[in-house]
This record gives sequence, structure tokens and C-alpha cells, in this order.
Amino acid sequence: MKKTVGALALVAALLLCGQSVLAQNYKGTPKPTIQDYGPFANTKVRTAHPAWQTEMCGNPAAACLFYGGDFELNPVGPNLANGVANENTLEIAGSPYGAAIWVPFTVPNGQTWLVSGLFGNNFSSYGVLDQSPNQPIAAAYWAIQEGIEPGIPGTIVASGTSAATSTATGGSSFDLNEYTIEVRGLSVTLTGGTYWMAVVPICTNTGNPYCGGVFFLADTEYVNTTPKNAYGPAEPLYSSYFDAAYFGYSYAPTNGPLGAAGGIGGDAFSAGVLGHRKAAQ
Repeated sequence: MKKTVGALALVAALLLCGQSVLAQNYKGTPKPTIQDYGPFANTKVRTAHPAWQTEMCGNPAAACLFYGGDFELNPVGPNLANGVANENTLEIAGSPYGAAIWVPFTVPNGQTWLVSGLFGNNFSSYGVLDQSPNQPIAAAYWAIQEGIEPGIPGTIVASGTSAATSTATGGSSFDLNEYTIEVRGLSVTLTGGTYWMAVVPICTNTGNPYCGGVFFLADTEYVNTTPKNAYGPAEPLYSSYFDAAYFGYSYAPTNGPLGAAGGIGGDAFSAGVLGHRKAAQ
């Protein structure tokens, strides 16, 4: 079943819809780019990676609090680059999502973060967001939780479904293009501690054929290196979770031989938090 992409990653047929899981060695017809379709409202395209600046992250970039770093194909070995299903689409549907990756981040003790946005970098066939047949809108589900443990969802700090942008990074792998799914306009205050974030692309418009596309949240590797453009407190390793009733997972670790990534990558993910630190009183 389709939940990962990557070298040697659980390459099996998605029997329910006849599609195959895409992997690094996939030799089929390359997926078209989003430029071949449209126009799609609220969907932006970049031809290259954004110009990263100090204390900026996201795509489009904004003031950064935390970023796990860029996806890199095989940065330290052939079997580490990967991605795991992260979507609410016509293929993988659910409420509030069909599949979600929960990415950990840490607010240092003594700091207060004023969160204004969240984002994640996803490999996707089309990168299209489209929420409603009656009132099409580009949207994503987002949430911040605390206290997640294996099989335990913890407590929701804040969540919602908000207008979102889908912006091509210019990167690609596994015959899929990479898009940053980003929500802005949030107002969440966090004090010191460990939290988990999720940004899940939504494409559930039954009248939109591109809502049959796929999304995989890109992973990143800290093995013998720091991921490119990583910023803020280091992403806690081996602490991400995969929640997807469709695949029979309930807040399961993504890493390790029994993890949702099948032992190939999944130690950390390419996602981030936008906002500012509250000035000390």
C-alpha cells in the first residue's frame, strides 16, 4: 500500500486504486509538472529554490522559528532518502485527514514563541489543493499537539483548516515534484517544551481530477551532518509519528525497521514553524 517513497521502501501495489508506490528506482512515465495544468487558484510555482536568508524559512519565506532542513537525495547513503504519506485526497481520505506525519520541535525553556504559520515540503504528483466541489479553495489541515507517544495522540494545542499555498521548490525526486504546503495567519502562543506539528494538504474536490494525486512529506537526515538550511533548535530525532487509519496506523513511529518508513529514513522531516520569539519582559 502507498505510504512511502524511497529506495527499497515498501514498493507494493495500491490495490484499491491500481496505482503503484513510487520509489527511487521507478522507471515509469515521469509525472507531469503543475505547469502543464491549470490555472489553479492560490497555487504558485517557483522555478528554483527560494533565496534563503538568515532567520527566514518557508516558501514563500518568512520569519523563522524552526526548520528541520531541506530534503537531499542520498546525502549519506543510498537507502535513507524517503517520504511518507501526508494527505487528505480522493485517494487517501479521512477526517480530518487520511494520513498525517507529526513532526516534533522544541521551544527552549524560558522562551515564548508567537506562531504565525506552519509548513511542510511534500513530494506530489500535481501539488494541487482544492477543498470543496461547491466552493473550491486551496486549503490544508494544520495542528500543533503535545504529549504524543506511540499509539497516544496527546493533547491538541491548536488546530484548524486554513487557506494554504502550494509552492514548487524547484526540487524533485521519485518522479515527483516537491511543493511547500504552507498556512499563514495563525496566532498560537507556545512556551518552553516539546510539541508536534502537522500540515496536511487537502484535495477532496470530487470534480477535480488532480485530487487523485499523492503527497509524501519529505524526510531529512542528520546522520553525520546537519541538513541544509536547518534553523533553530535541532529537530528531535526518532520522534516523528505517522497517523493514518487508512493504512492501519495510529500514531506509530516513522523510524526503525518496524516504523512507518520501513526502516528507510523517517528519522526527521522537512517541515517548519514561522513566527517570532516574544521579547523578554
